[in-house]
Amino acid sequence: MDNSNLPLQKTLDNSRLGAFQLTVIVICCAIAALDGFDTQSIAFVAPALRHTWDVPPALFGPLFGAGLFGTMVGSIALGSLADRWGRKPIIVFSTALFGVMSLLCATATSIEVLGAYRFVAGLGLGGVIPNLIALVSEYAPKRVRSTAIVVTFAGFPMGAVLGGIASSRIIPAFGWEMVFILGGVLPLILIPIILVWIPESLRYLAVSGAPMQKIDKIIARIDSTLVPVDESSIRIAGGRAEAQPVRSLFTQGRLAWTALLWMLTFTSLLLAYFLVNWTPLLLVESGVPQDKAILGVVALNLGGIIGSIIIGRISDKRGPFFVMGLAFGVGAVFVAAVGFLIESAVPVLLALILVVGLCVFGAQLNITALSANYYPVYMRSTGVGWSMGLGRVGSIVGPTVGGALIALGLARGELFLCAAVPAAIAAICIFALSFNVPPAEESRDESTTA
Repeated sequence: MDNSNLPLQKTLDNSRLGAFQLTVIVICCAIAALDGFDTQSIAFVAPALRHTWDVPPALFGPLFGAGLFGTMVGSIALGSLADRWGRKPIIVFSTALFGVMSLLCATATSIEVLGAYRFVAGLGLGGVIPNLIALVSEYAPKRVRSTAIVVTFAGFPMGAVLGGIASSRIIPAFGWEMVFILGGVLPLILIPIILVWIPESLRYLAVSGAPMQKIDKIIARIDSTLVPVDESSIRIAGGRAEAQPVRSLFTQGRLAWTALLWMLTFTSLLLAYFLVNWTPLLLVESGVPQDKAILGVVALNLGGIIGSIIIGRISDKRGPFFVMGLAFGVGAVFVAAVGFLIESAVPVLLALILVVGLCVFGAQLNITALSANYYPVYMRSTGVGWSMGLGRVGSIVGPTVGGALIALGLARGELFLCAAVPAAIAAICIFALSFNVPPAEESRDESTTA
């Protein structure tokens, strides 16, 4: 195919998925995996902390919320800053921050100190994912973009799966501190790889006046037939970064879309983080051994990985709305089923939880692709960052409200019945989004040129 007269972004959209893009996706997936491990590590150590520090279950709500509040702030602040300073510096800074803070978490001697460390770690954890997703969406060809984004984001639950399995062995042998030590050392080891192998956003380089040799070098690694690129065309195509890009999330027909997307992210993350943080403790309270209770989080995330890939592939072929809405609806039924069958045998509970993960987590992991695919390049980090950041209010509310409901005396099964409600609301939001898709000429990537 002759690409000589096509704008750069359209050319990249139509290119093959080569070794360079695959390398970017794999490394971004690895970073997301470490993000997922560190984010959910507090759930892994919670049963051990309750025993070691003699902490009442209700007090874990604020502890869970502290780290998630930091994640919300990091998603908003660092997601927007990346549109001005570049994706790569923010990814490096965020990864280093949550790595160092995870090491400090291993030194905590009280719930209050651990909560403070988790808040700061959350800033880095929140800053990573929006920029990984934005970077992958720029380099992945359009025909596989949703799948590439979902595969990258699936690293998050994969990290939780591997971390949960490892934690179930590490904690009895070495103590809960080793979970945080592992979660701190691995991100710091990855930073040199990020510096060497992760490229900067092409569009950011274009609008920031980077040397054409640097831009050509990246393009050549994608497809050597695309260089040299005419400098005037790429500078014009790059355009100017908007002074206040957050405003544009609500302009050009995007108001209803953005509001519904935020509501969807809020409800889905409320449910996801309620399940992730409280499932181990609730299973232990139901008589499940501690090492088996941690496997509840593993089942949720493993189901999420499988479900996200299936839903992502269907979304690429037939659109995202019906399959995601159906997944949330079915997920609501199975969340309620866990509540009704909370006293069942461990294999039954883990099977139900696996299906919940497949539906609810699988659909939730695809929400980021909606942000990346329906916001244009120049506001992509901002769009992903704000949707995840504002949505993460739900991730704070879910675990915190769980603690409050326990303090009020709700039974374990009743908590899961309550959790089915946000899953049903998420399904409604998905179907409402399908009727409020932003105008294609303003929001689709094929209309952008760099």
